[in-house]
Amino acid sequence: MRKLWNRPSVPVWSLVTRDTDGNINMNICTYVTSISLQPKLMLIALYAGTKTLKNVLETKQGLLQLLTEELAPVVRVCGRTTGHTTDKIARLKKRYLLSEVDGFLYFTQAAGYVTLSFKDVISTEGDHILAIAEVIHTKNLNDLPLLTTDYLKKHKFVR
Repeated sequence: MRKLWNRPSVPVWSLVTRDTDGNINMNICTYVTSISLQPKLMLIALYAGTKTLKNVLETKQGLLQLLTEELAPVVRVCGRTTGHTTDKIARLKKRYLLSEVDGFLYFTQAAGYVTLSFKDVISTEGDHILAIAEVIHTKNLNDLPLLTTDYLKKHKFVR
């Protein structure tokens, strides 16, 4: 049996950030939750030492997209490579249709997205840093089945 904290199936998100030169990066996030209704705030756990965390700290902006099952293969690019050495966007553009809003790219097959303004970052003693962001804008795109951690495990995208 899986460890207790790995038993719930949770949605899979991708956080899109850009650096101070405007270069875009995407990663995978599964530790994501709403934490306030007024103002609308979200908490996103970001892996320490990543390009995504560096971008969040420098620019304080991002776009969080909720992935659908047909986007499961992007986990191999967005979650298993580093933006420090890999141009993830160039690889993704070869296979997926991306659209743009406010200078951020998103998958047109995503369920939807929220644009974010990061307000605070909380260091932990763990391998993730907690980022608190205010929701600026939301948009629903598709009513396709949502990508979940159970789907990724069942279809062997992750162990």
